[in-house]
Amino acid sequence: MDPSDYLLQTETKDFYKKLWSLQLPSKIAFTVWRISWDFIPSFVKLRKRRVVSNDRCPRCNSEVEGSLHVFRDCPTTAEVWHLLNFAWAMKNRSHTIWEWLTWVFKRGNNDQCFSFCYALWWIWFSRNQLIHERNIIPGRALVLNIQQYVSEQKGLNGLKTKAITCRSYRVQELTPTARIHFDAAYDSNTSSSASSLVGWDMRGVLIALKTIIHRNVPSPFAAEAHACLEGVKLGISLQIHSVKLMGDSKTVIKKCQETSTDKSVIGAIIRDIQQKKSDFQDLIFQYIHRSENLDAHRIAKIAFEKGETFYLRGEELDSQNLALVGYRPRNPD
Repeated sequence: MDPSDYLLQTETKDFYKKLWSLQLPSKIAFTVWRISWDFIPSFVKLRKRRVVSNDRCPRCNSEVEGSLHVFRDCPTTAEVWHLLNFAWAMKNRSHTIWEWLTWVFKRGNNDQCFSFCYALWWIWFSRNQLIHERNIIPGRALVLNIQQYVSEQKGLNGLKTKAITCRSYRVQELTPTARIHFDAAYDSNTSSSASSLVGWDMRGVLIALKTIIHRNVPSPFAAEAHACLEGVKLGISLQIHSVKLMGDSKTVIKKCQETSTDKSVIGAIIRDIQQKKSDFQDLIFQYIHRSENLDAHRIAKIAFEKGETFYLRGEELDSQNLALVGYRPRNPD
């Protein structure tokens, strides 16, 4: 038996369970179902069946029109996703429509998946309008239609202007962003380090404190890179889809921001960090001055001196436990 079959069954079950729970109109749900099975009659499929001779995309005419091109890669589609604040969905470069859809559904909340399904339907509808009626619907007009239909379906009176103002073409952030500060304490004599992590939610409420002791660490840069990697892992374990990772090591932050392969001595750690980006809708790396990172710095020193690790979150973050680990609460600026 293929051991990957179980994973596929689980993904299939989770995807369709979420799709049916969205309570979409039948035409929307059925279209998304067809897309997931790649039953959409794109020009690539029609040419294989010898129905058409030209399989170029009718909207951009730059690439062949497969399912992924229609719903993700076409410039008009990309404009729609950006205006709808789904730029994070464009970061996943899966090679099949099924992998991409399940990835988006896994990382999006119900409201996002609801809008995502409406957008898929409108993208396919506008494509057919162009082919059969020569009616061109620009990306911004598509966004307005999608927002209007989503609002009506949810029983809202008119389109609210909180999400996207197409007139000014400004995209506002809808996804709550958590902040995780990281730092490291390092001792060259023992080649060991302590990573410290301080997590805040979007309201500035402390949500997690964590320290990890590392052995056989070759340099201070490696210590900071380990701390950054632990911050990424913390974001995954907390199931936060939009995270801003903040540290005072300019070198590590710069390497994490780059997309090229890092060949330095800490390249393996940086690659581990970059490979985990797909677990998030949005993962931002930001350099901050040491004065803005005092909490993480102080906790790293305490953990290193005691040689202890700890992980506090939720109800464990009471005054007694915070005192035991030497933490003095201070809201971030």
